[in-house]
Amino acid sequence: MHFIKTKLIFIIIMAFFPAIGFAAINVDGRLDETEWVDAQTFRDFVVIDPLTLDTPRFPTEARLLSLPEGIAVAFICEQPSAETRTRTITPLDTDSFDADSVTLMIDFDGTGKIAYEFSISITNSYRDGIVTSENMMSYEWDGVWQHAVAEEPERWTVEVLIPWSIAAMREGSGDTSLMGIFFQRQMHERNEKFAFPDASTERARFVSDFAKIEIKSYTAHEFIFVPYVTVLSDLLNDRTTGKTGMDLFWRSGGKFQVAATINPDFGQVESDDLVINFSASETQYGEKRPFFTENQGIFNTFLPNGSIFYTRRIGGPNDNDGGASDIDGALKIIGSTDAINYGFFAAQEAEDIGRSFYAGRVVFPSGKWSLGATTTYTERPFLERTALVNSIDYTLNLGKSFMMRGQFFGSNIDADAGDSNGSGSFNDILYSIDDRWFYEASLLYFNDTLDLNDMGYNQRKSLIEPLLRVEYQQTDFSENSRAASVSWSWSTLIDKNTEGDRLPSSIMLSRREKMKSGAEMDIRIGLNTSGYDDLSSRGNGLFWLNKRWENSISYSTPRRDAWRKSLTLNLFQEGYEGWAAGLEGNVTWYPQEKFNLDFSLKPEWSRDWLIWIQGNQLGTFSRHQVTGEINANWFPAERHEIRLRSQWITINADAMQSYRIGDNSRLARSNDPLNSFAKINFALQLRYRYEIAPLSYLYLVYSRGGLEDIESPSRSTLGLIGESMGIRKSDQIMMKLSYRF
Repeated sequence: MHFIKTKLIFIIIMAFFPAIGFAAINVDGRLDETEWVDAQTFRDFVVIDPLTLDTPRFPTEARLLSLPEGIAVAFICEQPSAETRTRTITPLDTDSFDADSVTLMIDFDGTGKIAYEFSISITNSYRDGIVTSENMMSYEWDGVWQHAVAEEPERWTVEVLIPWSIAAMREGSGDTSLMGIFFQRQMHERNEKFAFPDASTERARFVSDFAKIEIKSYTAHEFIFVPYVTVLSDLLNDRTTGKTGMDLFWRSGGKFQVAATINPDFGQVESDDLVINFSASETQYGEKRPFFTENQGIFNTFLPNGSIFYTRRIGGPNDNDGGASDIDGALKIIGSTDAINYGFFAAQEAEDIGRSFYAGRVVFPSGKWSLGATTTYTERPFLERTALVNSIDYTLNLGKSFMMRGQFFGSNIDADAGDSNGSGSFNDILYSIDDRWFYEASLLYFNDTLDLNDMGYNQRKSLIEPLLRVEYQQTDFSENSRAASVSWSWSTLIDKNTEGDRLPSSIMLSRREKMKSGAEMDIRIGLNTSGYDDLSSRGNGLFWLNKRWENSISYSTPRRDAWRKSLTLNLFQEGYEGWAAGLEGNVTWYPQEKFNLDFSLKPEWSRDWLIWIQGNQLGTFSRHQVTGEINANWFPAERHEIRLRSQWITINADAMQSYRIGDNSRLARSNDPLNSFAKINFALQLRYRYEIAPLSYLYLVYSRGGLEDIESPSRSTLGLIGESMGIRKSDQIMMKLSYRF
């Protein structure tokens, strides 16, 4: 084990040496540089939301330059002063801007496999992320790039500079490179989107439909050193601790990049959503730690409800007592040659029981097809267990309307508790006749010994699941119609396990209407058929479930003056025979551009909530649950952000009926004791962030909360909500400073 640690640190140190940097051009949002005269120009924008492909109401022009400093892009957005401009400032990497915005996406290899997104709002708020598997969006990645916005009475303009070292890319032919490019503009008032070319995430293909352009390419070298220090004051135990570490990045041109971290601190300055999980499946969380989001796209492969490489395993609960694991170091190498793209990852947790994680991937990309292979290997010394997973994935594009993708994988577990070998596959066919009709058919197969969860994630094993989905979109409405587009969707999942037991299958019909006002209405009617549940009893036998309905209707408005609202009504069944109902309301208040307050509340009532108790005993409860969240964002000055986030979940469950799994796999009423219970979960985070420079931050964070069982469950729901505010299972103040050299 000590040999592995020494070897890993040696590799990290030897991988780096100083490199030549570059000088940035002036980026101020005003297109007054003479270079813009010779830029490639793109004016043929069309309406893609709704997907009418009509000429937009207002012209948009994009310009692109290839410079030694990087790829420079400008947007010219014509917009008369009489037309409303929505200027809300939003946090970094928000899922959606509450403002007018533009988006640039670049497929640096021109193969349609990975695209990088760079979005800027009219207030110069920004977001970056990656797109994989044609239309899988992730905003976990953060890059260093420049952007600025300038407003004029009849238009507003955006200037962007993307350095050559921002992503690994294949070498071009001679001194030029073939890239895929996509430009988009969103007018928030009516929720309209204009784009060039006419690519859309609502089609089977997205990244593959980017416009292909040939640009002059340059070589850039960059060495980045990011030391950081964290001081944590535990107010419960009256203890203060400190920690230092560093991240290092070496980028040799675009085709080879190395990232490493030594003695990292992964104290969360971004809080996870609260969850109280009573199911037999593990909760999957998104990644928020910068090292694991930096250029991670090559390791992403499409697998429903699963992943070969799930980075939250690293530094997660240890194998001894479930406490958080420290990490000694990690290394990541990303690169490309003429024929392949490749990636290598290694991480070592601290102490003798610390796990070792390794992953390697190669991709053979082409314009119409790609073939990839991934291997992960995990050592878990405390459990005396090793896990090897191999997978092969492919994509095949046949024309503009037809795509196939899939993955074949196998696991090999060597452990004192028993060795096992497992296998699985996923194959997916996507077909679009035109912009109205879309079809998808897939088949997912996991055998009963497949195990990806040492370094990956899969919800379950022993599953055979065919899917059929059909979508129809209508956009040809009259001028007087309130509707801009209506999308109908029908999907069917037919599930069984590998033993041949029929599991509950699902049929879903939905209608989504986007209105010309910017409002949206979504109606869903779903049926889960009768079938066996083979997971909930935790290995104590399968049992039969009756058919269950799940229906919802939701309505949301765009921002109007200082308010944005949405409301959802749910009517569903989650037990053996009874019904449940829920409401979900959200209100966002914008008293000014620099401040917004968001409040959501989701009460649920159920007369028949079925959960596992122990062994082959299950029970039904009358459940009253309230989930709430308050978010406040204030931007007092440029580069300063203050955020308050408070979440709570309260569950008050009154015991109704105890059941045992009978010999015929039917639930039989029993007289076993069944106790009422209550749980509350609360989290509060108050965070100040100062952006010293790109990817250089000072954080001051106060957090408090925890999960608690209530001894007297007869309390009212309002009483539980009030009590949740006082939970102090954790109570701490953290200061974190990182600076990018």
